[in-house]
Amino acid sequence: MFFAWVFPGGRAMIRKPRAAGFSLIELLLVLAILGIVSGIAVPYYLSQRRRARTIGDAEANAQVLRMLLESYKADNGVYGASGAAYTWTYTSANPTGGSAAKALNFTPKGQSHMNYSLAIGGAGLTYTLQVKDPFIGNTVVYTVNQAGSATVAKY
Repeated sequence: MFFAWVFPGGRAMIRKPRAAGFSLIELLLVLAILGIVSGIAVPYYLSQRRRARTIGDAEANAQVLRMLLESYKADNGVYGASGAAYTWTYTSANPTGGSAAKALNFTPKGQSHMNYSLAIGGAGLTYTLQVKDPFIGNTVVYTVNQAGSATVAKY
C-alpha cells in the first residue's frame, strides 16, 4: 500500500510503509547480553547445587549418627565419657577416639566426603556434632547438638 502526499508546488511524495521487526544489530546485542548473563548465572547455579547436595548429605548422615547416639544413651545412660572426642573421616569409616565410637557403628553415606567430629560434654549427657568439609580447609558446614539445635554454615 502506498501513501501519497502532495506538497505545495505540485510535487507528490510517495512513502512506503516501514518494515516491522528487529535489525540484525539489535538481535546480536540481545544475544550478547544473554550470553554474558548465562556465563555468570550458570556457574553460580552449579556451585549452589553442589553445596545443597553436600549440606543434604551432611544433614542426613548427622541425623543417622544422632539416632545411633540416642540408642547408645538408651542402653548406657550417657552419650559417652565426658570430654571424649570422636571423629569419622571420609578416608576411613573407622572412627578414632575410643570404644564408644566403635559401638555406634556409624559409616557415612553419600558422595560428599565429609569429616564428622563428636564432642561429648556435661557428664556424658550432652554432645556437639560437627560436620566438616575437608576440601575447603576443614570448614564446619553443619553443627547439631543433643537438643536438635542445628546450624548450617554459609560458605
